[in-house]
Amino acid sequence: MKSYLSKKSYLAHALVIICMAGFAVLAHAELKVSNAWVKPTVAGQPVAGAYMTLTADKDSELIEVLTPVAEKAEIHSMSMDGNIMRMKRLDRLPLKAGQVVALKPGGFHIMLTGLNHQIKQGEVVPLSLVTRDAHGKKTTITIKVVAAVPETAESAGHVHMHH
Repeated sequence: MKSYLSKKSYLAHALVIICMAGFAVLAHAELKVSNAWVKPTVAGQPVAGAYMTLTADKDSELIEVLTPVAEKAEIHSMSMDGNIMRMKRLDRLPLKAGQVVALKPGGFHIMLTGLNHQIKQGEVVPLSLVTRDAHGKKTTITIKVVAAVPETAESAGHVHMHH
């Protein structure tokens, strides 16, 4: 039975990754999302971080993030001031046309606060990204992000964030 479950889990995980790869390219002509992931949590943990790479095809800004798994999803920046980690909520994140904006541990990221359940490894977390262009037009795209820590995540398991 254990062998059946691990094959089923592996196939489900592979299918999610394949779907996400196609979705990121086809999500919306104005915003490409790639390498998206949410860090899994432990039981009782009230916050989680979401990370991804964004590329807009025209100047715009990320102004809001929504998700059903948390009370709030906020855009944050993180910087070090000596040995002190400084975190700041941003009202918007500028996206310049053609410029890659990396949301990663230790930098810009999306903070999910007031989680309504533990986010487990392999879980699919829906996120809706709201952008606004230079003319004030808002666009919302919804992506499905897998909870996992990629091997390339810088300091993913070593940063402890306080708000």
